[in-house]
Amino acid sequence: MAHIVRVTASEEIYQTLRSEILSMRLKPGEELNLQLLSEQLQVSRSPVRDALMKLSGDNLVDIFPQKGTRVSPIDLKQVEEERFLRKSLEESAVRKFIHSYTEDHIAQMEESILHQEKAMQKGDFIEFLEADNAFHGVIFSGINMCRIWNIILGQSGNHHRIRLLSFSEKNVLGNIIEQHQGMVGALRFKDLNEVLSLEDKHLSKLLQETENMVLRYPNYFKKETTSQPFYMRNTYTKELS
Repeated sequence: MAHIVRVTASEEIYQTLRSEILSMRLKPGEELNLQLLSEQLQVSRSPVRDALMKLSGDNLVDIFPQKGTRVSPIDLKQVEEERFLRKSLEESAVRKFIHSYTEDHIAQMEESILHQEKAMQKGDFIEFLEADNAFHGVIFSGINMCRIWNIILGQSGNHHRIRLLSFSEKNVLGNIIEQHQGMVGALRFKDLNEVLSLEDKHLSKLLQETENMVLRYPNYFKKETTSQPFYMRNTYTKELS
């Protein structure tokens, strides 16, 4: 008998809001009103409250006592931590993947590149990023470590958003596709050093692009002088009640 996974209302709301935040349809700093969300989603306040508390744990919303709940601004310190997490784990994954991949894995990566090319032609940044994640996800599925990839995705909200913003920069999308094509070629030749070099360029490119994005979207980024939200659970409960 198949195991049925039941999704709670709170989890469904969490996934919906998380998708809206990561896609930048909900902008950094945008207010999230508990009552309004409850009415829009046609649910009670309780599951919305639970979803917002979970999003705060993902560093995607800030809950301020007596001030309300807002989408978190992009925190550059957390961007670097999330980039470091992904880079460290993905480099380790590549070292295993290069000795165990199959032609099917390569075909999946090439399919992702085709999806990226189509998304670039349409100017669809969200679809492009989804295809980008699919490309890198093959590395982890290829070594039977999908859970690690899911952990990376779950802990990379700030990195995800700044990647999405970076796609508006000149030549970024084309360069990403070229790097992916180069990685596939290097994998075919079992050239680990070249794959790792391309990985480093690919995952470090934001360091050069960040300054432009902060200047272009200053209100999207956390400022050093911004007061910090309270992170204690009883504070969340009081604020969201």
